[in-house]
Amino acid sequence: MIISLYISMLPVILGGVFNMLFVKIKALDFLRIPIDGGKSLNGKRVFGDSKSLLGFIGMVLGTSIAAIIWGVFLKYMRLEHYNLIYKNYPNTVYFNLLSGALFGFAYMIFELPNSFIKRRFDIDATTRGRFPANMVTFVYDQIDSMIGVMLVLAIFAGLRFPQYILAVLLGGITHVAVNMILILFKVRKYL
Repeated sequence: MIISLYISMLPVILGGVFNMLFVKIKALDFLRIPIDGGKSLNGKRVFGDSKSLLGFIGMVLGTSIAAIIWGVFLKYMRLEHYNLIYKNYPNTVYFNLLSGALFGFAYMIFELPNSFIKRRFDIDATTRGRFPANMVTFVYDQIDSMIGVMLVLAIFAGLRFPQYILAVLLGGITHVAVNMILILFKVRKYL
């Protein structure tokens, strides 16, 4: 199950790395439009500048491209049976484009409530608040997007609730590990 989860979710991991690099492209700054349109609620930004149209496009594009390439690789290597999604759906370019886009969109949408809450409490990546609130914030930061991504996987793969919870937890742990690697390579500043 765990190996199949990673094989099924690799496009999301690659899409996330792609997005981290994509949003750094200066030529795309014209797409750095905040999702909240710069609006405030009670004097505080709704989501903040870090949630932008550029990030949404990058994540959806990255996961879509990764899903297509990964699907071709799995087909060529005859490893499709390890992908949980392909047990219920065909490994085609069109399906992989759709599923990749849905994974990327879910990833970004499920980050928005966390951004909203952090703006209300003036929490950013450098100051996550006091213990135990900082621990809750850290954990939620790591699994917010996984809740959405694994929901899409659960629908496509027919996961049962315990499998879904396992997938979210593994996704959160993987999120931390990937972020640590990105920090090591100076692609990301904070965990």
